Amino acid sequence: MADAGSRAWTENHPLWESWANLSSSWSQVEVRPPYDNLSGVWELLSLARTTTSKYYKYWLQWAKFSQFMNWSPWLKSANRSSSNKLAYFAIYLWRYGWNASGTGNQYPIIQTKLSSVFWYHRRYCGVELSRSPLLKVLLQGVKRLSDPIKKKFPVTPAFLRILRRSLRLDLPRHRLLWGSVLTGYLFLLRRSEYLLVGRQRHFYCLKTRDTFFSDGRGNPVSEDVATAVTIGLCVAKNDQYGRGAWRTMHRSGDRLLCPVLALKYLLRARRELGFAQHPHLCADLTSKAVAKVLKKAARRASVELSNYSTHSLRSGGATALLSGKADNLSIKLLGRWISRCFEEYPLQNATATTDLSRRMVFPHQRQERPSINSGGR
Repeated sequence: MADAGSRAWTENHPLWESWANLSSSWSQVEVRPPYDNLSGVWELLSLARTTTSKYYKYWLQWAKFSQFMNWSPWLKSANRSSSNKLAYFAIYLWRYGWNASGTGNQYPIIQTKLSSVFWYHRRYCGVELSRSPLLKVLLQGVKRLSDPIKKKFPVTPAFLRILRRSLRLDLPRHRLLWGSVLTGYLFLLRRSEYLLVGRQRHFYCLKTRDTFFSDGRGNPVSEDVATAVTIGLCVAKNDQYGRGAWRTMHRSGDRLLCPVLALKYLLRARRELGFAQHPHLCADLTSKAVAKVLKKAARRASVELSNYSTHSLRSGGATALLSGKADNLSIKLLGRWISRCFEEYPLQNATATTDLSRRMVFPHQRQERPSINSGGR
């Protein structure tokens, strides 16, 4: 019956009579939203919620630019004319941007704005636009002239110890902050995965019910006998299959930087602050508060404040693992990276090159491989 219904679209189809006989006793039922347009729902869900809002804003910019240029924002096909219009848009963005100050956009922003135009044409017009050779050459020139991306420095264990000395752990708020910082660092968390970002909390933010003390196999145990901490993460922006992830980190052996101690600090602070029943592990802690305390620690360490942000915790954890010679697959799985972009995080300082010249002059001598350092210039 399902086969007949899916094939018999016209009366002259061989299965039309079979379908008509089988469905003759049916009564018509109204299909209510959103089930009346599931394809539209699925298409909208093909983008992350944050990306959808950003694309909509950029699409409006393209629509206004098209109105200014006296052409339709909807391009009919991927031809030379469409490519030229996209190139003009890219040039305008490079020269003037889309802001009150008239400051031109950099290469990554221009790429995102063009991607929004491509997506809207796929979604609403069924047109697959492409980057023509002309547009690719133009964007390559924009990339060469754009300012280099300034990456934040990764934090180190020494940096965290400086941060710890600036806190008073007899204060519940400081304990909440310290436990959250350690959890973000040791589990390689993105800020949106455990903190309140502005006034927004993402649906995949780490929940209290998905965090527990565990044994070496990841089984829940009491706090007194715990040797590890296990957390469960819901789907994130780059988790396109919605699988989520469970991660377990064991005791470090350090009396300050340890995942078990971090969770103890968090739970104790939550009770004293009245957040014992809060659905999210880090309660009302914001990314702004964490960034502020990181910059305060940077000031104490006499380093540039602007080099540190909440992302420094995630990159710092990955850098420490690389320095400790952890295998790349373990790092990739712990941080839930799709690619191996974490290999770009480490910075090389003077001590990391101690024996490199000797290796170049005496390449056949057997020597210890120096570890990667995460600080310095």
